[in-house]
Amino acid sequence: ATSHKRRRRAGDHRRLWGVLIMARDDEDEEGVQRKQEFLQFRRTLDGMRAKEEGQQSQADSMKSQGNQFFQLGCYVQASMMYSEALELQPGNTVLLNNRAMAYLKQAMFQEALVDANHSLSLDQSKENIKAYWRKAQALLDLDRYEDAEEAADAGIAVQANNQHLSRVRRKAREAMALRRLCGIQWVGAMENGVEKKYTFSKDGEMCMTVVGHDLKATFDLSVECNPQSMVVKMKPVFGSGGAPPPPVPYIYKFKDDDKELWLCHPVGSNDLPTKFEGPGCSRLRRGQEPCTEVSDEPLEQRCLRYMQEFNQILPVIPPQLPERPSEDEVSQEILLMQKVTKLKQRYGHEVHQRAMELAKGEMPAASSEVELAEGLRERLVARKVLPSDSQVVGSAATQKAATLTGTAQEISKEPAPARSALDSLLGLVRKICCS
Repeated sequence: ATSHKRRRRAGDHRRLWGVLIMARDDEDEEGVQRKQEFLQFRRTLDGMRAKEEGQQSQADSMKSQGNQFFQLGCYVQASMMYSEALELQPGNTVLLNNRAMAYLKQAMFQEALVDANHSLSLDQSKENIKAYWRKAQALLDLDRYEDAEEAADAGIAVQANNQHLSRVRRKAREAMALRRLCGIQWVGAMENGVEKKYTFSKDGEMCMTVVGHDLKATFDLSVECNPQSMVVKMKPVFGSGGAPPPPVPYIYKFKDDDKELWLCHPVGSNDLPTKFEGPGCSRLRRGQEPCTEVSDEPLEQRCLRYMQEFNQILPVIPPQLPERPSEDEVSQEILLMQKVTKLKQRYGHEVHQRAMELAKGEMPAASSEVELAEGLRERLVARKVLPSDSQVVGSAATQKAATLTGTAQEISKEPAPARSALDSLLGLVRKICCS
């Protein structure tokens, strides 16, 4: 009989918890619906205000304040104001482009790319040329050089001779060339059969090694012509007492899936060659690549340290700057932004991207990551980078523990004097469990 009562009581518990969960879901749906209705009301009211002659809409006012913060270098505050304005005018391409630029200044390249793509989905005309620029720049900063070149080409097709897009395309092409050129030892032979080796570095340094002797030089790429070219300037040889030879132009191209590098310089003139032929032409092959230092620390551990340092640098609640902040307030804001930017650069895109995915709930967080990811999420929500309803998702074991903890906490709470239907159900469950 006692066992039968226990089973019946357990069944009652399960039924009551089912009713409780359904009630919670209903209240969540109602809350979301009320929030959407209120947001739509704000948008309608703001649109009516904008139509009134001499009246400035609330979104325009927020945009102006964001522009002022941006000019002062307070990019976090600027992006927050643009986010507030976008809640009222979600289809405003100017606001999307402005926020994308503010994100770029904060080294938030992925977020800038999202805004630029959204802006281009609304308007791909010449009037929205800044969206092409923001997209190309974000892709360049993400080291996606081929995509950056393609985005810049798309913008230049809409507006030819755009200086910003031309600069981004040039930098993307230079980065692609340097990636293929540097970090490799290119090996060839002189006319007399003596082996020669070339190495290039990303800081513009070049070294040619012949019979164990190094000849140092610098090089400047020109990637807007076909074939692409470079100008090589030899450095003075220590102890020679003579002046270095004049700069020499080269044309270059990669062959055989980047396994070969062809170089050609003029002989007997200073004119840039147009073909890879003659005594000044060299065909170099990939040699032994120099070893690069690779961190043995797992990505998860680096991400933990990154989130910990990020949360230490950035306060949970951003400072509320006045409309006209003082020089000291502006300086503090800029110093804070510089610390965060340097942190992202030190850990790299891969670590930052994983941390963002944890904060957004796009991938489950291990038990050791939940607290730090939640701290990161709170900071990003406070700065309008993430929506307020975003949640950190734990692993299956973490979620189960969190559910049990949350259930125990709710059961132990005392009911408020004025209770809703949901609170009444909680009280009823508590009484049954206690009996």
